[in-house]
Amino acid sequence: MANVSSLDDRAKASFDFAKESTKQIITLATGIIALTITFQKDILSAGQIPAEAKFYAPLSWLFFLLSVIFGLWTLLALAGTLDPKSPGQPSIYGKNIIIPSIIEILCFVIGLGLTVWYGFLALS
Repeated sequence: MANVSSLDDRAKASFDFAKESTKQIITLATGIIALTITFQKDILSAGQIPAEAKFYAPLSWLFFLLSVIFGLWTLLALAGTLDPKSPGQPSIYGKNIIIPSIIEILCFVIGLGLTVWYGFLALS
């Protein structure tokens, strides 16, 4: 059985980078949600904003929330993979880590795109 102390420096660094990248996306997603919800009254009730544009802000919140959920799943998978009782050599390329990580990133990018698209429609 492998454990954290038996990992070489590169493997330890890969887990650290994966953890920090995941945490950074979670932080950005929650920050964007908090900022846009704080100003939702100004964002969604402005009279000049087309009705179809108002649909994109809440939709972006949904994707940011999904990104946070999958980010937490990724962090839990990273921790579980490093558990000394886990069989085999720990790797960040296991399906238990890759799948939620990819979904986290995709949801974040979609949420960001929807936020930008909302801003574009609201300003035009």
